[in-house]
Amino acid sequence: MIEKLKENWPGYKKILLPLGHKADINNLTDLASYIIERKKGEVKFIHVIREGSYIDLPREWREGAKRVTESHHKMMRYGIHSDREIVTSKTIERGILETAFEMEAEAIILGWGPKPGAKISKMASNIMDNFHGDVIIYKNRVDIVQTKKIMYPVAKSPSKSRLNLIKHIVQETGATLTLTHYVDKRDGSRQKGKEVLKAAKEKALEFNIDVETMMLEGDSLTASIKEATEDFELLVIGPSGDWWVYQTVFGRKTDKIAEAAQCSVLLHKYKSEEE
Repeated sequence: MIEKLKENWPGYKKILLPLGHKADINNLTDLASYIIERKKGEVKFIHVIREGSYIDLPREWREGAKRVTESHHKMMRYGIHSDREIVTSKTIERGILETAFEMEAEAIILGWGPKPGAKISKMASNIMDNFHGDVIIYKNRVDIVQTKKIMYPVAKSPSKSRLNLIKHIVQETGATLTLTHYVDKRDGSRQKGKEVLKAAKEKALEFNIDVETMMLEGDSLTASIKEATEDFELLVIGPSGDWWVYQTVFGRKTDKIAEAAQCSVLLHKYKSEEE
């Protein structure tokens, strides 16, 4: 999200939403409707068929067409411009990236597996690494329309891009935002944590978001996440310095956090992580 300005960011202009066999169609479509620019934006739904799968082609085509058409019609009912297409490519990853390039998409939304223990796939990681825009991976446990409380963990000043993204979800659902900071009881600084949360709240308030703060303390990051997220419907995380663990999004830590979370998880990676 380049040059995104606080309150006046209207949403993405173009979003690509691939719908695979196990895609959570309703929640992914609703999420896209929250973060697209409603008056001028466009969401494109695609189903990618691998070249060479000719035996299953008729069934694959029918099922894919059904999914993208259902989502297309739902988006049109919301009054949002939408398009759909069945794409044939050597690989699903290539089909997604080529379509995103052709339509000049600003963001790609991907589902994060239907099972509780599902990990970020290699394909999703490669798309994050090679796409020129933002990538959002959504893992559903609670229908997004039921979101009332959102947790956003910070280790420093919160990302402007994620605050804008969260603001759009808040506006659509009426949810409240809680900024959290993790302190290891063995060697963490509670005072430093208070300072981080105070500064983060001041920045979030600039976006006119109803925001609270919460300190997480424990011996295990994963255990703290599991316990804290029992009271939330959505956890928003990102791979940059605003996340507790300073490591790449492709590490095992992110998968463990998502698996431990007792709520839905939205992983947001924007192309330029430094703001």
